Amino acid sequence: MGLLVFAFLTSLVGLAASQSLVLVGGGLTDGNADVWNKVIELAGGPGVARIGVFTTASSDPIGAAAYYVDMFVNTYGAASATYIPVTENSNNADDQSVVELVRQQTGFFFGGGDQLRILTALRPDGRDTLVLAALKDMLKSGAVVGGTSAGTACQRAAVMIISGSSWNALTYGAFSGGPKPLNPDYLTYDENGGLGLLTGWVTDTHFSERGREGRLIRLLQDTRDRNIGTTRVFGVDEDMALVVTDLYTRPVGTVIGSSGGVFFADVSKTIVVPSPNTFYTGVSAHYLTQDDWIDLTTGNITFATWKSALKGNEYYLNAEVSTDILSATMNRRWAVAADQFFDNRRDDSIAHLSFERNPRYEVIFDRLSGAGYGGYFPNNANKFAVSYENLQVAIHENTIA
Repeated sequence: MGLLVFAFLTSLVGLAASQSLVLVGGGLTDGNADVWNKVIELAGGPGVARIGVFTTASSDPIGAAAYYVDMFVNTYGAASATYIPVTENSNNADDQSVVELVRQQTGFFFGGGDQLRILTALRPDGRDTLVLAALKDMLKSGAVVGGTSAGTACQRAAVMIISGSSWNALTYGAFSGGPKPLNPDYLTYDENGGLGLLTGWVTDTHFSERGREGRLIRLLQDTRDRNIGTTRVFGVDEDMALVVTDLYTRPVGTVIGSSGGVFFADVSKTIVVPSPNTFYTGVSAHYLTQDDWIDLTTGNITFATWKSALKGNEYYLNAEVSTDILSATMNRRWAVAADQFFDNRRDDSIAHLSFERNPRYEVIFDRLSGAGYGGYFPNNANKFAVSYENLQVAIHENTIA
């Protein structure tokens, strides 16, 4: 009977979607209909979608689950939303009853909190539990898996970030083996990786808001040669999502949301200069905003049709220098500086500085091989979005300022 039910549900899921992820950068607001509706759409649509809710990352999983159930069913019209009762202490991720509950859903959503709780529960010591195996089966059969904050950070197969600020990452490097309570700003990661739903990319969240560009670049460089290392990464801003479709054939990521964007970086051509601290050149970075999309296999980018090239139509005369480019507390310093840089007429290169000293870092932006695109949102003629590709970044210690 269980196999017959699974076969029926698999066929239903296959009609609803095509092996999709909805990766939210945290801070998902109740009114962000674009994101909530996308999860439901890819799970079969209003009145059809059955969402399995994992609040494993939360310190209050039952309370968090009640919130998501209410949002999916009562606000956005899913047929049902069901709490999947797996926590870091439940010891039930190999129970057949929970596996069957997973197989009854057409989509899933992971709430925020601490991603280590998710790994402890669903992938202890790098072993896929039966619940995780069932989740992967459903995804391959056409289900959608969404997540926000920790629920996005855990989805990748590559090394999983646990903590760290950009300045500390650039200064001290990346540490494996879990968090360091005495040094919470150190860059740490789990060498066993995440749940393994997305391959070839490291993911990060709360991205521009917490100035995490530097830490991602350092993590890639320090872990690229590990068994599950990679040279590519993306970081999702708060209340934004990257929607990945055709995950197992030709994955494409499309940006939805209007509050920010998604940052991509590639260190495959980065040159590391011998130095006591970080000294990198040749980091390639991109920033995509609403309706832009990227081929996650080739890296080719397509900008939204409502955006046009900024070159020749720039708003600013010169680029502005940031003296706090790595800030983890001054909202979106790197993102704003890069947007303004591509929207200036005169400067093709500019050097920013970190506020922190000993060492103080210089971050150089170069746009000679890049391109910026911009446009007013179709539903908001007063709001302008800037996207760009192939920003070349160099980071090194400043010995003068």
